[in-house]
Amino acid sequence: DQAAPDAWPCWSYSNHDTVRHVTRWNLSDAATKAYVTLLMCLRGSVCLYQGEELGLPEADVDFEDLQDPYGIQFWPEFKGRDGARTPMVWTASNQNAGFSSGKPWLPVSPVHLAQSVAAQEAEAGSMLQHYRAAISLRHAHTALISGDNMGVKATGEVVHFIRSDAQETLFVAVNLSDESATINLPAGQWAQIGAELGSTAITGGPVTLTPWQVCLALKS
Repeated sequence: DQAAPDAWPCWSYSNHDTVRHVTRWNLSDAATKAYVTLLMCLRGSVCLYQGEELGLPEADVDFEDLQDPYGIQFWPEFKGRDGARTPMVWTASNQNAGFSSGKPWLPVSPVHLAQSVAAQEAEAGSMLQHYRAAISLRHAHTALISGDNMGVKATGEVVHFIRSDAQETLFVAVNLSDESATINLPAGQWAQIGAELGSTAITGGPVTLTPWQVCLALKS
């Protein structure tokens, strides 16, 4: 913010050239949900990589199925980038997980089948449902779309900041650890938002965040 106050960053956790972030950071489902809530509250544009919304881990691609020249050349010390490039899993029952009726460039990972779109559509609280709720939160608040960022800070393992515009002011705090943490709200009257994302209740005074919990609050 200080070096380039007028810059508009672009945020992403995963892409086709790196190990999927669920595997790279060894994230549990709760941790993955906390990270995407944080992502959707940051100032700037957000990029989601295919399969990220399902919480897909890096696929294990057999050597004979590799397409990435780097993986073929440096196997097994470096298995290449194909583990992040396998097909999207739409359903666990159709041929190639519903991705194609033909042979795809890379095989579908058997590990991914249980996390298909069809499976998660029917599961309350699934990763897909959480991603949708996080995106909806961003769309619902102008401060998250284009508001100012008052500076990202860390108190212990809790990342927190304020987003604001002419219409509203929001406080965001995310516990990025598997231990509970306590943080003080900024001065003023605050009301809970984002209950569907597991946001903690606002009762006045310090708030306690359970592992990987968020605090999302609107200033009244």
